[in-house]
Amino acid sequence: MVLAVIVALFAGCAVIASSSGSSSAGSQLNSKSGSRVSQEQVDAAPELTERDLALLVKSPDSHEGQTIILYAHITQFDAATGECTFRANISYMKMDKSYEYDANAVFRAGDGGIGCQALSGFVTDDEVQITATSLGSISYDTQIGGRTTVPAFRVEKIASVK
Repeated sequence: MVLAVIVALFAGCAVIASSSGSSSAGSQLNSKSGSRVSQEQVDAAPELTERDLALLVKSPDSHEGQTIILYAHITQFDAATGECTFRANISYMKMDKSYEYDANAVFRAGDGGIGCQALSGFVTDDEVQITATSLGSISYDTQIGGRTTVPAFRVEKIASVK
């Protein structure tokens, strides 16, 4: 229990970077662009239940290719991530408090239905609704010296919810 609390406290300390190394989050996302989805798939994307999201977070690779609607609190969107990639905590619904978004995920635009310029108005701490296609999982090094594996998504559509 104590270890889980410590891990949860440090989850916000993870930092992703878009570097040229083969194990970086940016290079993993570049190699996992997946196939493009149709506008009909984007328009028909379902919202998830709490259980659906828990299953996706538990096993991201088994949900690869699914287009869904998520809600997110952007936790890192800076020079380290680049203009096409950001890290966010996600939920199945819009939450009242930013700390209620509890599952860490990485998002990328620019290789799907929208380009990186669609993300230009968003910054760290924004709350957004995202229609996204699952790219499975990626792993990256954390700022505190560990390694974490999280769900990765391609942004198909994004809008502010605040």
